[in-house]
Amino acid sequence: MNRDVVLDGIKRPPCRREYGLCRINYMHENTITFKDAQKASDAIVRALKPVSVILFGSVAREGTGRDVDLLIITDDEKGNGKDKNILLHKCLKKFYRNFSIDPFIVSLPALHKYYSEGSPFLNLIFKEGRTLYMKDAVREWIRQSEEELNMAVYLSEGGYFKGACFHAQHSIEKTIKTLLLHKGWDLEKIHSVGRLIAIGRDYKIRLTLSDEEIMFIDGIYRGRYPAEAGLLPLGDPSRADAEKAVSIARRIFGNVKTALKTLKL
Repeated sequence: MNRDVVLDGIKRPPCRREYGLCRINYMHENTITFKDAQKASDAIVRALKPVSVILFGSVAREGTGRDVDLLIITDDEKGNGKDKNILLHKCLKKFYRNFSIDPFIVSLPALHKYYSEGSPFLNLIFKEGRTLYMKDAVREWIRQSEEELNMAVYLSEGGYFKGACFHAQHSIEKTIKTLLLHKGWDLEKIHSVGRLIAIGRDYKIRLTLSDEEIMFIDGIYRGRYPAEAGLLPLGDPSRADAEKAVSIARRIFGNVKTALKTLKL
């Protein structure tokens, strides 16, 4: 016999707990798109002001599905969990008739705890998920880009040329994504600099990267696994390769950082 359960002082239909996170099911059978997920995310952002909203499951993987799976990350343990769940329920009410929503809400400290314990559930989300919202996204992405650049410089100076190239590529990728996010782009898991540059043209973004430099940087991305024939097309990177990758990353980061300062971001 099914009975209501009490969570945070609220009676709910029976729900499934996975790795400390409560999953609430609202079931309908309509085909759902990424745009539907984004609309639900926008409503959640307005109501809860979370740190991040991550889409996972079939809609994240394939673009369509039968339900919207969302991980909603709040900034801390403060505040009333009951109030958060009420706000979540109210902001999603208008969507229930149209499609199914499976929201998981978790605080940032709890998320770190579960992730450090090796939660398979979170590993799956981070592997297949798409970020629909990130608080202060532009600032966070440019911060991460600078961190990647600093690691690339450090490794290059220490003689770790493969690692230097790898982090330089990451810095360039994240720097370009920073500009795209500022222009309103929906974040995707894209690593190819060539593809990011092509997308950027649709947003009137022009970066000083030659075709040769794009091929060089994308060669780093394509050769990132040991089973492939070296990090770069002609084998493992040399000091000159590492210095070249770092130089490109430093130039692109500097240009974008200057542009963002002009925009007062």
